[in-house]
Amino acid sequence: RVWPEHFGLKGLSDHGYYPMQFEIIEQSEEDWQTDDKSTMMIQIDAIPINYDLIIHVDCKFEFAKGFSYPVVGSPIYILNGGMINRMYNQKIATKMGVDPQNTVEDACLDPRLGLIKMFEASDTKIPIYVDFEKLIRYHFGIFAFTGGGKSNLMSNMLRRIILHMNENKIVIFDISCEYAFLLLDMLADPAIKAKLILEHRINSIDQFYNSVVKPREYESDFRTKQGLQAIVNQGKLSYYTKPKQLIPTYAQFMTELGDQRKESSGRPHYVNAIDAIYDEVRLWVENQGLSENQEVTEDFVSHIDEVARNAMETFRVNEKAGLYAWATTRNTIIDLFKRRQQDTDKAKAGLTVEGIRGLLEDDETSLVVISISDPYTIKELAIALTQDLLVRRKRRFTVKPYILMVFDEAQEFISSKEGGIEGKCSAQVETLLRQGRKYGLGVCIATQRIAYLNTNALQQLHTYFVGTLPRPYDRLLISDTFMIDKGILEKTLEFAPGEWLLSSYIATGIENVPIFIKADNAEKEIEKYLAIKS
Repeated sequence: RVWPEHFGLKGLSDHGYYPMQFEIIEQSEEDWQTDDKSTMMIQIDAIPINYDLIIHVDCKFEFAKGFSYPVVGSPIYILNGGMINRMYNQKIATKMGVDPQNTVEDACLDPRLGLIKMFEASDTKIPIYVDFEKLIRYHFGIFAFTGGGKSNLMSNMLRRIILHMNENKIVIFDISCEYAFLLLDMLADPAIKAKLILEHRINSIDQFYNSVVKPREYESDFRTKQGLQAIVNQGKLSYYTKPKQLIPTYAQFMTELGDQRKESSGRPHYVNAIDAIYDEVRLWVENQGLSENQEVTEDFVSHIDEVARNAMETFRVNEKAGLYAWATTRNTIIDLFKRRQQDTDKAKAGLTVEGIRGLLEDDETSLVVISISDPYTIKELAIALTQDLLVRRKRRFTVKPYILMVFDEAQEFISSKEGGIEGKCSAQVETLLRQGRKYGLGVCIATQRIAYLNTNALQQLHTYFVGTLPRPYDRLLISDTFMIDKGILEKTLEFAPGEWLLSSYIATGIENVPIFIKADNAEKEIEKYLAIKS
């Protein structure tokens, strides 16, 4: 915001003679109405962005990183709208194959995120583009208070990524159950392969309609049912099926062997038998390129059952010993696989973790929305799915297609708590943030309160959008984590919903330079879709 100031009033003191003060104030107001340049001065408080505009002899120009600070008295030139447009967008627009001079709000026609705020008072519209590939691969975050438009901005970006970027997949952990509406046009589009996964089986369209969280303006708008019906008709609706038969992991196998070792510490030949089995488990995990936290397979159970029985004979373990009973009953785990398969056959419409992972590894599905409101269930699913995807990417040495994992209400997934399911989920998402970009696994987090988040996870973000954060501690944490000036963050208190401070180390045309933007409204895309359907 720019406020007019008459510099003649700077020397005026409250302690001066009042009639004189009043006369000066009246005179300054009259001066303000004139165009006398001899009494006018423009004073600008500017923060250098460390970029130089280099103009070549053939009139071609470029923006290059530099430190050519002007001295007091040097001539100053203000960049016009066209030059600002080129500065922020030329590099990315060329890569995307779009013309930033001809910009529209329609998501199908233009991949822009919105408009740069600095020229909103004039008729000049300067769009803002980001490099979607780098945005996904190097992680990004959205931070704003309730009502700031986080979900609106998120759906705005995801819609454009789906429409304008190839070789990418998106999975949303939607604990608020609102993206079924915010991405309704994408989910109901026959050309887009998508899957909406709810917490329970849906038996009617009314039940489906009531389970979806909608903006206040659309709570009584029954046109939404037509879009939801299209999702059902196209077979894009499913529900999450928890595994009823719990298959042990390799880590649990090792823990059980460790317990047996403690109980048998007084019998060296028992300890040798346990070590032989333990070494075989470790060797299997290493040779197969697996993670200890993965569930065991039928092939492993058959193999380790044979190894354990041979160890009992080789080291002459007593048949009445607890170790002998443990070692000779490993093949009973195979029955768990059979019972799980029977449960899966009974609920064919539902999806397990393996089924969801299959969607993210096929050649068709581009969008998966997991709308589960139960915190424990969705955290449990997030841990299993992200862990599985990361291990499989490492084992296959693959990077594409990029997979973007969106954690809405991120305080549920990357809490600073260290114990329980919260700590386990936070540690797993942090691991994903640290290692994911090497394997094409990107992360987006959105939250209204960052004070209680895992700061180690936050530090992995390369791009961030900051809206209004009324609590000083939240702004301080943003400043310290992302190295942004506190004075700039104070400006966000003046933001209206949909206005953002955007800064990126890698995904914008001018790197690591804060940009004030006004995002396009995602609800306009939904309204356009509903108007066509009705």
